[in-house]
Amino acid sequence: MTPENNSSLDDMQNKMKTPQEITKRVLILIGVFQAATGRNKETIINLLKENHLWSNVSDLEKKFLETSDEESKFISMQYSWRAEAVYILLWVLNKLDFDEIPKNENNLDQISELLKADDFFKILDINNSQLRYVDEIYNKLEEIGRLNWEIRDALINKKEPPNDYHPSIIYEWHYALNWLTKPNEEWDYIATDT
Repeated sequence: MTPENNSSLDDMQNKMKTPQEITKRVLILIGVFQAATGRNKETIINLLKENHLWSNVSDLEKKFLETSDEESKFISMQYSWRAEAVYILLWVLNKLDFDEIPKNENNLDQISELLKADDFFKILDINNSQLRYVDEIYNKLEEIGRLNWEIRDALINKKEPPNDYHPSIIYEWHYALNWLTKPNEEWDYIATDT
């Protein structure tokens, strides 16, 4: 590797969220996912507060968690897709591997126990998380960004998505990877334009 490449990798590393920030985000997303799929919201709020994560919960997530289930049915459906963001962020943290980008939600079978665990906050150690190689993460961001663009183009032009990829999976992965690589942007306001 040339010195320029090392410098470039260092620059990319410096732009990324820390392993601790990513692990906190994963734990919050699991809590939000659980609330979206039926677990008592008050229980989730208490767990996040007890584990010193509440201050890291985004404004929109707090609003969702503090809103009654009746008022938030549509939002619950949207937040249930956040499991896909958990999946790709666990990949970033080197907690799982995959051979190809999934075309349906079957990939979540790998993390279903974590997504459903009552004590999810004990499963990941915030202080002992590590990232994959930076270039691997950025290569995946580029690949997912390209797929996201192709899917949007297909939807706009009323064509089939490329290779039958599920648009929501690709969107969630693109969203999470963009958040990861944009240090000054908050979770609620990540751009996924391509």
